Amino acid sequence: MNRRQLVGAGLVLPFLLMTRPARAGAKLNEDVSIVDRAALNELLDLSLPDLSGAAVSLREAIDGRLAIVNFWASWCAPCIREMPALDALHKKQPSVSVVGLGLDTVANIEAFARKTPVSYPLLTAGAGKIALMRKLGNAKGGLPFTLVLDGKARPLATILGEIEMDGLAAFARQHA
Repeated sequence: MNRRQLVGAGLVLPFLLMTRPARAGAKLNEDVSIVDRAALNELLDLSLPDLSGAAVSLREAIDGRLAIVNFWASWCAPCIREMPALDALHKKQPSVSVVGLGLDTVANIEAFARKTPVSYPLLTAGAGKIALMRKLGNAKGGLPFTLVLDGKARPLATILGEIEMDGLAAFARQHA
């Protein structure tokens, strides 16, 4: 490769990287051996405030249905991008319970909900629950993180990163 080709490649490559489609969503990880059972019980026993300030038990929010528990924060762009699709799934599949656990301040979650309302409950877990989230199969502590539970609150799958929604919807239909 001569100098002219190298310079040309140097000008074209950044443009190609900027214009490529967004990466596909994260896939379901059905190896739930990474989910610490004691941490899952701790999560299910929590009573967290909803947007009205009422304490909500996650176990009650699941209500015996397939549950999609989504850890998110108002400053997390991938979290925000996937919320409309989670909302659509919640509306389209009544046999599925979607719950958003905000690892953020109450004020930030309330402000976000005013701009981008969703039909599923948003509970305030706060940044202090990141350690618990790590024990639930998210060793990296990244967001968004989603835990899929069956109707008896047993883990079925985890998703680290922005959800590949078609795959999650199909999985939900199959397991609901």
